[in-house]
Amino acid sequence: MKKLSLLLITILFVPWVSSAPQGIGDVGGGGCICHGSLDASTELIILGLPNEFESNTSYNFSLEVRSSTVNISPGEEAGGFRIDISGGEIEFDEELALVQKIEEGWTHTTLGNKIRSWNFTYISPSDNSTYTDITINGNAVNGNDQSTGDAWNGTVIRIPGTSYTGDLEPSTKTESLGTLDYAVGSIAILGLLAIAAMIIKE
Repeated sequence: MKKLSLLLITILFVPWVSSAPQGIGDVGGGGCICHGSLDASTELIILGLPNEFESNTSYNFSLEVRSSTVNISPGEEAGGFRIDISGGEIEFDEELALVQKIEEGWTHTTLGNKIRSWNFTYISPSDNSTYTDITINGNAVNGNDQSTGDAWNGTVIRIPGTSYTGDLEPSTKTESLGTLDYAVGSIAILGLLAIAAMIIKE
């Protein structure tokens, strides 16, 4: 029983180094940091969002992830995203099965992971004297089922209501992993794999 418990603990801690073709939860709100540092060469093309919003109004918008370094292999994993908003709601065409809502945010599905562009509808808040921060992280992936060789970028867009008079500078949530993070993570993974190997061997 002790061996089984140790093996389960090992398994639970290892998956963060692999890809997430099925979508990503709120851990992705701070950026796709399991795929390395933020890559400024990856472009997030966001079209359709307003400069300011009216109350209870629908705005169709699209997100496209472009990368000059990570090519798309037909039929393989190509891209992913995570969107979090501080106000309002996001709708999407559920019949297409490309987008889903997980942990109060929006992300790709397994099918939506095979493309790099997605469509949405943003429903603004009823109070147009406030604002909405939209945090968008997009990832261009190479289809190797791992977190290596991918390139992600992130941005935060603040959309004020037509009657908002406050600060227009959004807060920044995207983060990147430093050298120490990688070193600690690598040591932890090697240790867990060694434990798993010993458990299986015994």
